[in-house]
This record gives sequence, C-alpha cells and structure tokens, in this order.
Amino acid sequence: MELQQLADKARELRASKMTEAEAILVAASTGGENGGSRPLTEDESRKYDSLMDEAAAALKEQTRAEKLINEKATLAQSTGRRSAPSAAVGAIVEAPKPTEIRTFRRAKSLRSFKGADAQRDAYTAGQWLLATVGNDTRAAQWCADNGIETRALTTTTNSLGGYSVPEVLESTIIDLREERGVARRSLRVMPMSTDSHIIPRRASGLTAYFVAENGEITASDKGWDAVQLVARKLAVMCRYSSELNEDSILSIADDLASEIAYAFADKEDECAFNGDGTSTYGGIVGLKSGTLAGAKVTAATGNTAFSTLDLEDFEAMVGKLPQYAVAGARWYVSRVGWANSMLRLAEAAGGNTVAQVAGGAPLQFLGFPVEIVQVMNSTTTAQTSTDGLAYLGNLQLAATMGTRRGISIQVDGSRYFEFDQLAIRGTERFDINYHERGTASVAGPVIMLSTPAS
Repeated sequence: MELQQLADKARELRASKMTEAEAILVAASTGGENGGSRPLTEDESRKYDSLMDEAAAALKEQTRAEKLINEKATLAQSTGRRSAPSAAVGAIVEAPKPTEIRTFRRAKSLRSFKGADAQRDAYTAGQWLLATVGNDTRAAQWCADNGIETRALTTTTNSLGGYSVPEVLESTIIDLREERGVARRSLRVMPMSTDSHIIPRRASGLTAYFVAENGEITASDKGWDAVQLVARKLAVMCRYSSELNEDSILSIADDLASEIAYAFADKEDECAFNGDGTSTYGGIVGLKSGTLAGAKVTAATGNTAFSTLDLEDFEAMVGKLPQYAVAGARWYVSRVGWANSMLRLAEAAGGNTVAQVAGGAPLQFLGFPVEIVQVMNSTTTAQTSTDGLAYLGNLQLAATMGTRRGISIQVDGSRYFEFDQLAIRGTERFDINYHERGTASVAGPVIMLSTPAS
C-alpha cells in the first residue's frame, strides 16, 4: 500500500471513530428528562474512551505517513534543484551556494519579524507576496527553489484567489496575535478536527460511603456532559498598492503581519470578555454577559466608578474565588481601570505597604498578577449597575477556545481597481465557549466585579 493510501485510510478511520464518539455525547446531551442532558452510563463511558483511543492511534499513523510523504517530497525537490553531472571518483564537487537573501535599506527597523533570522523571514514572506499577489516570475522561481508554495487554493471571477501562507508569515502572525491578545494566552486552547467539536466535561464525581464490615459497597458513577465548539469564520481586509517591488516587500510583509495579527487578537479578546451572543461577536458569549449571579461581586453602595472602588470591593472578589481556581488566577482589567483603582489604592496605602498591596513589577495586586485587557471597560466616570469592571480567576478552567484552522490569505485585484490597489484578506476559524460560569448561588473559577445601582 502506498504512503498516501496509508495516510488516507488512517484519516478516514480517525474521522469514523470521532463521529461515533460524538454520537455518544450528543445522545447523552439530549437523553435526559425533558430533553436535557444526562450522565454517560458506564458502558457509554468505556465505549467513548475506547473510540477516542482508537482515533488517537489513527492520528499517529496518519501523522507518520504524512511526515514521510513530505520528507520525500522535500528530498526529491532538493535533489532536482541541485543535481549536477556525475563527477569522477575522487573529484571535488563544489557545494551548492545558499539561496540569495538581499539586504535592503529600510526607513525603520522591522517590528513584526524578530530574532536573528528576522530579515530572512521577512524576505521570504515578501517573495511569497510578490509571487502570489504581484505575479512576479522571478519571485515565483525563488519560491519554487526554496520550497515555498505559491499555488492558488481557489480561484473566482476577477480574483487572484486564495493561497496557503508560508510558515514564516503564519508563525509571525500567530506569535504577534498571542503577544497582543490576552484570550489566546489565558484560555484553554485546543484544535478542532471538525467544524463542530464536542468536548466531554466532568459534571459530577464519585461518591464515598461508609460501609459496615462485610457490608455491600454502594456504587457511584462519574457524571459527564458535553461542551460544544462551533467554528466561526473571522476575516480582516486591507488595501495595498498593486505596484509591488523588491524594494518594498520587507516593509509590506512586516506591516501585513502586524495588521492581520492585531485585528485578530483584538476581536478574539472582545469575544472572550465582551461577547453578548450577537453577530458582532460571532454569536459568542463572553465573561461579561455569561457570568452568573453566584460568581459576581457588587461593589459597595456609592462605588460606581473606578476612582471610588475600595480595597474591600477587591477583597470580596478574592474571598469569593474558589480554592481550586486560586492556582493560576489573575486579575483582568483595562489599563485605565487598573490605574484608577488598583494603582490608586496601592499608592494610598503608602510606605512599605505599597509593595505589599501592589506587588511590584510585573503588575500584581493582592497577591495575584494583573493582566491588562484593553478591550475591557475604560470609562472613568460613574457607571451604575454595570458588569465587567474587573475579573479575578483562572480562565484556563473557565473557557475553551477551539481553533479549526490557521491563517489563510486571499487576494482580490478588482475591488479597488480604480485606485490601482489590491484587497488582501486574512481569515481564521475559531470559537470560544465560556462553559464554567458558576450558578445562581455558587461561584465559578472566574469572579466578576460590578457596580451598584447607586
């Protein structure tokens, strides 16, 4: 059997096993009273675990086969580029020269590509742009010589189509997105193998009973329910001059990486913290709208602005945080909110107690790190009955971010034809499920601060 057939067979087997496992969870999620969820039975739990083990084994087989396919393709491509007439035995054969990387004069240093290979990576991304966006034959040849894919994924009328992004550009966008965005650094992030992905969640644990000597032990089952992730498409579009050339590719690649990354990071943060389930947030419900009453702390009467919050308001949040969420817990607040409340309270303490309250740098408050989230509430004036001024908790335990696929770039040469400009669009697919929200009376792993009615 050929390698590709092995990879395809493993992929099909994995998909089949995951579909069976998903059916078990779906059945449990609607098989309870009044169409509600119910715990998995012991047989269902064993079957589910067995199916997921088989899917994992199939993934390993698929990965091994695909890796070998890629390695053989790379070797063949390399051999084809570097093949030379056979040399006599003992003759000295000159080693191939490294692919040319030009050095350019730039008005400013690179801000997106970093490290020792920053210019090389930016040049690679730039050559890819020239080849795919600018239809430059010399750049296309450079990409072919260096194993950079420039073939269009799709093509539509009046469009240059979509292209797979080179690794150096995608990894730079990902790094920048995670550096700027708080959600991806704080939430539990997991890949999605399908557009709709179901995660088993522990709903209840085993129960211990006292047993008389020689008495029968009462059995108990671990309860499960399901958390569903549905991939949502997020897109960003920008305009660039169609007159691309080698003297500008470094700055264009650098700018494109940062603009796409920052747009994605900001929107992901908005969904995670401010999402209200509307189309503005792709239907995602975030911390502000999703946190239930048991996980809320309302500031004291009269404390309706960051500048009037008291230490007791924040201490109440610390006291309400469940013990299981203390490890890994952080404060989440805007810089304006932090400066007008936490920093103000630390400075008001005076003397040596400033270090005890603030915690020094990096930012800390009452013994927990402070994470600045710029999409959160930054209003400096009084705001009554307002949720989401600050959060304290462990977001890894509270919410899951699913990622369906990486960055994709599409280019359209007709939309801004009259301006002689290209429309470049970046897309990604993800979802965020805030599943541990607390209840009406019990706190979850994240506590939210709200202002009183007056």
